[in-house]
Amino acid sequence: MDFYLDVATMIVEDLQDFGLDVDLQTLDSTTFYDYLYYPQDGGMEACVCAEDPSPDPWNDWIWMMLCNPETYGSEWNPCWYYNPEYDALYEENYFTETLEEKQEILYGMQEILAEDIPMVFLVREDLIAACRSDRWDNWYNMMGGYATWINEYSIREVTNKTADTRLNIGVANLPGNLYMNQEELQATNVGCLYLMLVYENLAGYPKLEDEGVDAYTFVPKLATDYSISYEDDGTGGTNQVWTVNLRDDVKWHDGEDFTADDVVFSLKHIISPWGRNRPVNWTAVDARGGEDILPEDILVTKTGDYQVQFRYIEGDHQNEDYFPCCFMWYAIVPQHKFEGQDPFEYDGEYIGTGPYKVKEFVPDDYLLLERNDDYWGADDSYWGLPAAEEVLFKLYGNTGQFWVAFEAGDMDSSASFSVPFQKKDDYEADPNITVDVVPDLSIYWLAFNLHPTAGYEPLQDLALRQAIAAAIDKQGIVDMVFGGYAEPADSWVYLESPNHYGGPNNYGVLPNNEYDLDKAAQILEDAGYTKDDDGYWCLPAE
Repeated sequence: MDFYLDVATMIVEDLQDFGLDVDLQTLDSTTFYDYLYYPQDGGMEACVCAEDPSPDPWNDWIWMMLCNPETYGSEWNPCWYYNPEYDALYEENYFTETLEEKQEILYGMQEILAEDIPMVFLVREDLIAACRSDRWDNWYNMMGGYATWINEYSIREVTNKTADTRLNIGVANLPGNLYMNQEELQATNVGCLYLMLVYENLAGYPKLEDEGVDAYTFVPKLATDYSISYEDDGTGGTNQVWTVNLRDDVKWHDGEDFTADDVVFSLKHIISPWGRNRPVNWTAVDARGGEDILPEDILVTKTGDYQVQFRYIEGDHQNEDYFPCCFMWYAIVPQHKFEGQDPFEYDGEYIGTGPYKVKEFVPDDYLLLERNDDYWGADDSYWGLPAAEEVLFKLYGNTGQFWVAFEAGDMDSSASFSVPFQKKDDYEADPNITVDVVPDLSIYWLAFNLHPTAGYEPLQDLALRQAIAAAIDKQGIVDMVFGGYAEPADSWVYLESPNHYGGPNNYGVLPNNEYDLDKAAQILEDAGYTKDDDGYWCLPAE
């Protein structure tokens, strides 16, 4: 099922019924993304997209999508929207000192978007996840399903119920290669899991669905603990210093010791420095024009064989309430393998510290991992040694092919495919299959092309955008397109997050998000719109 097309079709029907002259056009992906990211070239007045904003605390990146495109890049702003107050809050959000302050800032950002409506947030779909419970037990299901990018726990913790020790996971995409271009790897579920299971991060993701677990919890992995202090930077400012202690019992897959040298090397040469929670001397970068970040600009130092320090300069101090999220996201690599190599082209041994090694990789077909029986976490009370001796990520070209393989018992679960809601009851009736409905990561939205030279002047009128938002039946989309397995959305923030508007402080409902045709008509009438003889709304007279 093409959810994008079905959602767009329902929006067009809603707006046509309301009296707006709207047409639906389908585009090939190349043309679509050209129009989406370069709206000044025209092409489409509005479009339906979906994005995975990510759960707390890793979702700060999503807000940049609506920041000034002249400053942050057109590729990050499909609406070509600009509100200086919003941009100021975006910057402030990165450098709040407490989570309470962060919530207040995020509430303000959500309110601005709801009032300005550069896009209409539509629905967040559910994922109907299924697994073969006749073959494996102890599946761990959380947001996005059994084996999505934020959930390594199923793979680490499932236990086999048969003699077969290979866990088979179906996927809709694979990385093009396994070079250590981490941002490219992170574009796929498998690439993210590869960075967590073959390589590893300084800290792990908490089990987000466990009752009472805070999404901002520090989960030790290669790092054991940390402390925060402050020092004079010698120029009248203050450096914020994060001292991070590392495990001293970790070995790389080739038997070499993991040490602080590997962390320093990874941060200086492998991990992308472009991000406000990276320890970078931004003053020096800006003084050079901001074009390049050199290794010496990255403020990480080795202070012991198993200790490093990160320094954040005045103005870039991090929120003390949680470990900088980039260190739960980027993997550490072995200096002795990567030094002198181009990480974007290195095709040597895939040497990590994780519970799995790469056994075989065939692009556009499969990735096969084998267990690392010398894993440092084998005796660790939290991580442990996985029961699955092999993990196969198998590429499937479409949903139908995967579910045929799943029903035959050839696949155990999926990191990509949701059970069609029409099949849910049949799967629930099968004693060999377990089905769970969990919130997915994707939020659908209708983006307006607000570029001033794109030729779509009517959309510059806030009243028209407000009327469009009120004329879209989000619940109808939930019921008709997703069979009820979704919920209306009004923000980038997931409803269950305390950062969602109206959270702990009960701010109330965001404006301009209710389906109300009478309100939509009144908005246009008050703005001077009239209807022609065919029942279509006409622009206000000059």
